[in-house]
Amino acid sequence: MGQEIELKLSIQSDATAAFKAHPILAALDSRSRHLENRYYDTADQRLTKAGSALRLRKAGDHWVQTLKTRGSNVGGLHQRDEWENERPDGSLDLSLLPADQLPAGLKESDLQPLFATHFHRHRWMVTHLGAEIEVVLDEGKILTETQQQPISEVELELKSGELPSLLDLAMKLTESVPLVPSDLSKAERGYRLLDGNASLNVPLPAIVAQQSMESAFCALMGYELERLQSHWDLFWISQQWRHLQALLVTLGNIQTEMEWFAGILPAEHSQRFTAWVIWLEEAIRPLVSWWPACFALSRDARSEPENIAVSLQQAKAMRALNGIESLARNPRFGHTLMSMTCWLHTRAWRSQQTEQHRRASEEAVSDGLDRSLSSAWQAFNPEQFAGSASHALTQYPAVHRLLMLCQYFNSLYGEQLNHYQEELQALEDNLSKLSAIDVVSRLREWLDELPMEQQASVYSWTRSKPVLLRDIKQLAGRLFESREVVPSRA
Repeated sequence: MGQEIELKLSIQSDATAAFKAHPILAALDSRSRHLENRYYDTADQRLTKAGSALRLRKAGDHWVQTLKTRGSNVGGLHQRDEWENERPDGSLDLSLLPADQLPAGLKESDLQPLFATHFHRHRWMVTHLGAEIEVVLDEGKILTETQQQPISEVELELKSGELPSLLDLAMKLTESVPLVPSDLSKAERGYRLLDGNASLNVPLPAIVAQQSMESAFCALMGYELERLQSHWDLFWISQQWRHLQALLVTLGNIQTEMEWFAGILPAEHSQRFTAWVIWLEEAIRPLVSWWPACFALSRDARSEPENIAVSLQQAKAMRALNGIESLARNPRFGHTLMSMTCWLHTRAWRSQQTEQHRRASEEAVSDGLDRSLSSAWQAFNPEQFAGSASHALTQYPAVHRLLMLCQYFNSLYGEQLNHYQEELQALEDNLSKLSAIDVVSRLREWLDELPMEQQASVYSWTRSKPVLLRDIKQLAGRLFESREVVPSRA
């Protein structure tokens, strides 16, 4: 058994020439070969449900069986256990693998090939800051019986040396080449293609009362970075706009967490990290306005329009799609995400911490978050819900912050936060609907171009605005009345 430490980065196919020509790689010899992999599982996918991936790889006449565990994954950096065995006849042999890493009772006869990957691999061995790092560029396809998906990615694997050397090499490569940290392995992409699955399920880290503030900060920031990069990956797989909208939500969550944990971070580091987040928000937000979102930024944007109204939608959606593709080709985008990953993995803020910062870092998370919960309640202003829709919508950030606290730290306060969480979730959902209605009601030109039946449907929906406002006011009132009874920790 060995532990694989690997950084995965996606690359646009038209940027591979620039990557090969990078000064760090251009001076080195490279090797190229064609690889074919078959991924095996049971019909009900018991292996992937257990967090493992099993493959047979063919390189020329040479076969290797590999089992990989899911391991950890933060910001594109994958750390996982793997078992490799030579298989001269190209067959599986589960007896070569540790039984505790396989589902109970699994036999070779239970397994079948579900999908394959065929790709051309370019390989360089780089010595960087005392570390030996394997750099590979893979270009090819993921194949199921009925579908295929392109592969265009870079992997940096630490063969010897320390992790900061690997991260520093990635920083240098992303400065001039559009490389984006990626959280999806080839195996996960294959399963998603097979199942048509574009959903995201990143488990929320379990925060316990005795955990230090710094430990909780690292766990939650790693969670947000994984969500951030997974949503970006899933957009390119599915072309579903909701992943780009979720990017913005996640960036907002990151800013909120920076506020929660401000006491452990030197001002210079807080400002630097916040500047990265703001740049990403300003780059993405104009591309994901509500208008192109209503057309779903889907593949339909490039299909033949059915009528003038659809044509108007497509034109705006295409502008957004072109902007997103331009962003993917901008090295600064990937470099900014890589900077955030490096900052977290190296705990860069520690170098400038004062004694006060260190004490705050060691404080129990339960004590530090009591202050954040109190502050979040104070920002909640029920008077704003008594006015117009625009007044109510100004409270969305305050509602979202309170909901985040309830969701992320429910385990610290026991079941006492469940009631607040349910009410806040309902309030946030209604505010989201109110925002959508508010936007649609202003799109008169678009509404007038719709067929009469569709116009009637939209207007019927927007007429629910008064009912929504009423429900929002009632929810806000109940929350305000009960906020004096802020739950104590269990």
